[in-house]
Amino acid sequence: MKRLRKGIGNQTIGLLPLLLFFGMNLFLPHLISFMISVAFSALCYLLYKWLRGSEGYQFVLFPVAITQMLYSVSLLFVNPQFLEKHSALFVEILFVIVLAFTYLQKQKVRRMARNVEMGSDKQGYLIASLNEFFFTIQIIQGAFTLHLFVVLFYLLLPEAARNSYYEPLLFNYMPLIAGFGIMLYERVRLIMLRGFLKHEVWLPVLNDNGSVVGRVAHSISAASARKFYHPVVRVAVVYNGMLYLTKRDSGSIISPNALDYPFKYYVRYQQGIEEAAYDALSCCFSREAVSPRFLIRYKFENELVKHQVSVYVVYLHTEEQFACCKDATGKLWTSKQIEDNLGTGLFSEYFEKEFTYLQNTVLMVESYCCQQGGLAEVEV
Repeated sequence: MKRLRKGIGNQTIGLLPLLLFFGMNLFLPHLISFMISVAFSALCYLLYKWLRGSEGYQFVLFPVAITQMLYSVSLLFVNPQFLEKHSALFVEILFVIVLAFTYLQKQKVRRMARNVEMGSDKQGYLIASLNEFFFTIQIIQGAFTLHLFVVLFYLLLPEAARNSYYEPLLFNYMPLIAGFGIMLYERVRLIMLRGFLKHEVWLPVLNDNGSVVGRVAHSISAASARKFYHPVVRVAVVYNGMLYLTKRDSGSIISPNALDYPFKYYVRYQQGIEEAAYDALSCCFSREAVSPRFLIRYKFENELVKHQVSVYVVYLHTEEQFACCKDATGKLWTSKQIEDNLGTGLFSEYFEKEFTYLQNTVLMVESYCCQQGGLAEVEV
């Protein structure tokens, strides 16, 4: 059942009633084929609602249903002999026109979806489903339009240049091949996309008050400068009254190669801030080995990113602990050494904003305790 629910999430499944009409029209009168197609459309809709409920949207069924309505109206005005012979081609033309009109309403539909009052997760899923729908109908419209142009080109050829042997394939079977080909392509694409998303990191999106209002893939956020507001955790390391700083990666968005704390971490969707701090340290320490202490939370914003920064600190008391997080680019810095190099570009933008607070709290108390020959962890 679960696999069936995932399978019908493919928007192109909505093409089945139309493809059924094309197929049955090869063997049955067009009116019977049309009635069976309409009944199958209703069955598909009911089955989809039963399997997915409010958790999914099958939008392709709507242009198919509109096409069927237009065809039913045309039965009153179009020559019956013409429809008996060319009903499949006529339905295909109607469907392409409906798809073209639907795609023109894309921006209007998206605005309406954003104004719908629902939970942020549901609204995000609705908008994502609409984006998938409009992407899909572009492919469907392109394939069927190409087929219609080929048919038109064939009909414009002189009688002597036509080959009646290929006409059944061109007029009757090509729409079926195109439809099932699109469904197969979309199925493969969705399988590949799900495989990719399994390894994707999802980040919470915050509003200006710091409340979570949705989520977005990290890769999407990284490609959208300053569009999303995310929580991040930064963990300072203090040892013997000094700060341990390492070089940021050369590929960092902010302050590449600048000196900074060794532990930085994006808070994951549905993850607590403190839990994220422990996860940031997990590459070097077990949960029992260290206890990160919360210091300060502030908003960091420039032309590239918008972050809610939570700063934590860990105090290391032994050489063995310190050895766990040392690397080739790291060095212990005194408060005076840092102060002498501020504003030179040596330190990251984050660190320069945080240092004054660290200097007047953690480093001051820690330095005093070291001078007295003892160790202490300051509560801030």
